Amino acid sequence: MFLKLRVNLREATRSLLASMQRTLLALLGIVIGIASVIAMVSVGTIVKNEALRQFQDMGTDFITIGNLAGDGKGTLIGLQMVPKLHRLCPALVAMAPYGTAFGQLKLRGQLFGASVLGVTGNFSKVNNLKIGKGRPISDLDQEMYNCVLGDRLTGQLRQMGIINPIGLNVTVLDNVFTVIGCLERVSDNALRPIEINDGLMIPFWTLKRITGIDKVEAIVGRLAPDATTERAKGQILGAVGRVIKDRQPDINSAEALIAQMNKQMNLLTLLLGVVGSIALVVGGVGVMNVMLVSVSERRREIGIRRSLGAKQRDIQVQFLIESMLLCLVGGALGIALGVGGAYGIARYQAWVFIVSTEAMWLGVGVSALVGIFFGYYPARQASQLRIIEALRSS
Repeated sequence: MFLKLRVNLREATRSLLASMQRTLLALLGIVIGIASVIAMVSVGTIVKNEALRQFQDMGTDFITIGNLAGDGKGTLIGLQMVPKLHRLCPALVAMAPYGTAFGQLKLRGQLFGASVLGVTGNFSKVNNLKIGKGRPISDLDQEMYNCVLGDRLTGQLRQMGIINPIGLNVTVLDNVFTVIGCLERVSDNALRPIEINDGLMIPFWTLKRITGIDKVEAIVGRLAPDATTERAKGQILGAVGRVIKDRQPDINSAEALIAQMNKQMNLLTLLLGVVGSIALVVGGVGVMNVMLVSVSERRREIGIRRSLGAKQRDIQVQFLIESMLLCLVGGALGIALGVGGAYGIARYQAWVFIVSTEAMWLGVGVSALVGIFFGYYPARQASQLRIIEALRSS
């Protein structure tokens, strides 16, 4: 059995090398098809991993309560109401409310547009923020004019030659603030305020004093160790309903967002795989055409083999092996090209590159299946040639 397989492989290799130009054209279709599938499935996996990685430094025990600020005509939830909300929500071990404003940061005659977050003393801890220099806003800073810069502002100051801005006085919202800390960059996701990286943080009561508005935009909370997301949601809805009548807050949790991302990424990966499969089918049709031409050109060879005792099954196996060998070689090249393409995209986007083992096995399996599927008809045609007609072929 092994000897017969080795002979068939040798004959298949010889036949493919004998018509190199045609073989290369068929390989090109398979390589493009497999590379498309591998690259698209791999990129889908990388994007999914990147989306999930954004939650790793935050944890999955996060929950946000939004839609609290209303339409701007009046205060719906003020900072003084948050402790009452927290008492009514024992499923949350901590609550970190924040307010927002927009202004300009002035320094040495230069202006920088900046979002301003008014935060409480536990905001940095609840959001797992890391301080690169200095310290975070604390409860002792409330009503004081201290600020913590986000990563983007720190970078802009660095371009001005200010390496360590701690202790620097900057003008924000027409008031002079002292920089007490600089944040390290944090991953962006739907649970954190988008202003963290791009803006700066000041004490919440200081923001209220400057703007005259005690308005909580949203609250970031941490689940207690024994609490569930559903239990926390029920308590939050009940608590907000008691504090403010006829008010339904928007509640998002890491658990729900991760589940939604998984669903979307799986659908995206499936769609990408389907699109890549179209190119693969085109490549498979090319293989079938090459094999049909090969059968037509080797009719005399087939007739001689049949007259010397080869069975129909032997002829069919020989051409199937030739088709599979062509597809497997194309598949190997396609896998290498697809993985390389996925690596290039990941590096360009600054994503973490991972090799999807599922995609690799998919490439090998699909290559073999394409070889069998598109090689079966030519192999069957070859095996059913009548000996006399085949021998008469020139």
